[in-house]
Order: sequence, then C-alpha cells, then structure tokens
Amino acid sequence: MDFDPFGDRLARDLRNCLSTAFVAQLTGENPDALALEVGRWQAQDLAPVYDNYLKERQAAYFRTLDDIDKSGYTDPRHQAVLLWNAGLLFELHELLETIWPKAREPEHTALKGWIQAAGAFVHYFRGKPDAARGLAEKARQNLRAGAEALGYLVNLDQLIQDLHDLPEVPTRLQLDVAPSTRVK
Repeated sequence: MDFDPFGDRLARDLRNCLSTAFVAQLTGENPDALALEVGRWQAQDLAPVYDNYLKERQAAYFRTLDDIDKSGYTDPRHQAVLLWNAGLLFELHELLETIWPKAREPEHTALKGWIQAAGAFVHYFRGKPDAARGLAEKARQNLRAGAEALGYLVNLDQLIQDLHDLPEVPTRLQLDVAPSTRVK
C-alpha cells in the first residue's frame, strides 16, 4: 500500500495536519505546533505506511526549519524558495496561502501562479500529467503576468520553462535578496 493523500482519507488527514502544523511553526503562529502534532499522531497505532510518512516528513520539516533558521529569512516569500528547493511543494502552497489572499497586484497574481506551479508538480509526480499540464499552463500565465513582483527569484524564467517541459526534477530556485532583508 502506498501513501496516497488523494485517495485515502487517513493519508490526507495526516498530510494536512502535519503541513498545517509545519506552517504554524514556521510563521510563528505556534512555535510548538509541529512537535505537538507529531506527538498526537505518534500516539496512534499507525500502519507502517503512515508511520513511515510521519517520520520522513518530520525529518524533512526539521531539516528545512533548520535551513530557514540558518538563512535568516523571515519573509514567507523567501522561505518559500527553501521549501520549493526541499521538495515541500504542498507545504509551499500552505505557506503562500497565508499571504496570497491579501497581496496586492501584481504580487497577488504572481503568488497565485507560484501556488499553481507547486500544484502542477504535485499532480505530475503523482502520475496525473493531464491535470499537471492544465494547472502548469495557468501557473505560467500568472507567473508571467506577475513576474515583476517576483524579482527576488533570479531564475523565474527557468521555472516558467519548467512548467512547459514538466521535468522529473524542477529547477532549484535561486534567491536574490539584499542583506538588509535578512535577520542578523
């Protein structure tokens, strides 16, 4: 049995609860959210497929939280780059959802495109190329329309190209942030 949050309710609940806790901890909403949520799930008698996912996600989250802490990035836009590069695409979506609704244009459209880009690759990796291509085209349009708001992404053009090509491994995003926007 594979871990399938799209066809298995328990898998979906586990993925959603963990990603919500990860984002709550990352944003400072609840500094202990991840440990509490992991503990809640560990207290259950989970089948190996769920337990393995829990352990893998917990390790990935703590690595990424450590990377973000070391980077000094406090802006969720910049943190999202590290999530993208870590392959935490669902979590990137969750993080950007905390700022996207209130963003002004053209950033609103750009963030929507980035969220869609993450979704396109999630679909692609789960073997749904038609759904991936449809969402990827919407993402390309929105990223192009809002590109000026994503000036901190050095290789945005490559991401837009990836959404056309849908490679097995998406381009690692490169961040160009002035030192003044980092925490010392």
